[in-house]
Amino acid sequence: MTSLTARLYSLIAILLGLGLLATGLLLDRDSSRMAARSLEEEGGRELGLLRLSAPLSEIARGNIPAVDAWADRAGLAIGRRVTVIDSTGRVLGDSDVPLDSIQLMENHAGHPEVRAALDTGVGEESRRGWTIRRELFYIAEPLAPRVAGSAGTRAVLRISIPIPQAYAFARRWQRHLWIAVGAVFLAVLAGGYLLGRGLDRRLRTMRRSAESLGQGDLTTRIAVDGHDELGALARVLNSMAERLDSKLTELEKERDRSQAVIGNLSEGVALLARDLTILHANERFWRLVGAERPAGPSLPRLAAARQPILEDIVREAIRNGTAVRREASIYVEDRQEHEVAVAPAREGSTGDWLLTIRDLQPERAMANLRREFVANVSHELKTPLTSIQGYAETLLQGALEDEANRGRFVQTIRDQAVRLEAIVEDLLELADLDRPDAALDPKNWDLAEVVRDMAAGFEETAARRGLKLDLAIRPGLRAYFDRTRVETALRNLLDNAIKYTDSGSVRISAEAGPAAIRVSVVDTGRGIPPQHLPRVFERFYRVDHARTRATGGTGLGLSIVKHAIELHGGRVGVESAPGRGSNFWFEIPANGSPVKG
Repeated sequence: MTSLTARLYSLIAILLGLGLLATGLLLDRDSSRMAARSLEEEGGRELGLLRLSAPLSEIARGNIPAVDAWADRAGLAIGRRVTVIDSTGRVLGDSDVPLDSIQLMENHAGHPEVRAALDTGVGEESRRGWTIRRELFYIAEPLAPRVAGSAGTRAVLRISIPIPQAYAFARRWQRHLWIAVGAVFLAVLAGGYLLGRGLDRRLRTMRRSAESLGQGDLTTRIAVDGHDELGALARVLNSMAERLDSKLTELEKERDRSQAVIGNLSEGVALLARDLTILHANERFWRLVGAERPAGPSLPRLAAARQPILEDIVREAIRNGTAVRREASIYVEDRQEHEVAVAPAREGSTGDWLLTIRDLQPERAMANLRREFVANVSHELKTPLTSIQGYAETLLQGALEDEANRGRFVQTIRDQAVRLEAIVEDLLELADLDRPDAALDPKNWDLAEVVRDMAAGFEETAARRGLKLDLAIRPGLRAYFDRTRVETALRNLLDNAIKYTDSGSVRISAEAGPAAIRVSVVDTGRGIPPQHLPRVFERFYRVDHARTRATGGTGLGLSIVKHAIELHGGRVGVESAPGRGSNFWFEIPANGSPVKG
């Protein structure tokens, strides 16, 4: 048992033993008193009966033979020793002493029970009788004589009861009492031991469960095996564990969400102490500084990033107690420009500091892309506008009268206006696809029907160029897509295939995969050199500038195809080689889910 239950058990055993011992002693004393009182009552009754038959006249005359004979008869009748003593202490008769020995008996005037009987009317005494050598209880009462002239002379009638005999019942009762006390003590001791063992087992189980909870195992539950205080305590601990488990789960989810947010930031973020210890940093931070996250349980210092400029900026912010933001060069494989910001982690506190690193390369690349796009748009618009302006000025300067050339001039102006309109329409289409809120209206369409309808619009154009337009697509191939967007992509692919194929055929096919449908437009044209393949879907990118302008292309068609398909969660691609034609394809999800690359 545990020390607590052992101490409780020992204390209960001691208190119980003392209590039962005290109770036994009290009952034993009371039984002795009851036995003595019983002797007194019994002796008094017997003395009363003997007084009725006592030979008072013989006693008064001191007739020892007569009195002794009566004493013998009385003693035999009641089974007691009967003694008659006169007022001087002389024994006149004794049922246990022969007649010839009566006069040899000692004077009883000094015996306490005799004196008390003569003085108070009743005398009692317990002592060992030397005559019969037994422990006796003596009770004596005075006898008044009935003979004339003897008034005032009194004798004492005494009986003796053997104490062992008188106390036999009391001693049996006491023996039974002590046996009962011992049995009760042992039973309570055994019951207390069993109860203590059960209590000890429950306390040990509760302690092990509490230790598990303290070590962080909040799934531990304590068995509730009763409705007592320990059962109530177990229920309270289980309820506390459930609340802690629920709260810890919420905190872990919140931590995971926070780490997911921080981990997916495009900026590198690090939480620093005032001594430049890195308390936490996301993976992007270590990638931007070009260092590995230090292993081991100890927290790294900012020096582990191996970028002294960061330490200088952080120390400046800590020294001034204010936020600092500046551009800085970080050297990893080469020089890279970043924006570094340092600010207090909590407003109004200068304990921890938040270091943020933002790579300026994507932003500047986007700015360059915008400038390039504006330049390309300006160039593409300027070419037809210059032609329109030049021929219009020529006409205004007198060419209207030149019947041989004015028709050609006007036709050129019209062609350039059509080209300008195509560029503007493609730019508007691309701008619409580029919008973050660009919407789709997907429905369950028969892709074979959409392809057939689109191919029908190009049959005449293909025929004029001497090309064969083939369809290899089975009916009933259905998918969820925005028909307008897919038709735009098909239109641009077919238009490019027919424009850049001088002879042969253009073939349109569709195949259903496990999760997507692939549509391919295969031509027998000149093909594309390998170095151009990665960029053919970029805006205004042309493989052959002269041929593109000759055929009226804007350089935006394939970019429109890419954006329209990616808006569906699909993907595009090209397979081509010089002299072997090209295969432009796109995939759209069959069930509306994004296509995995």
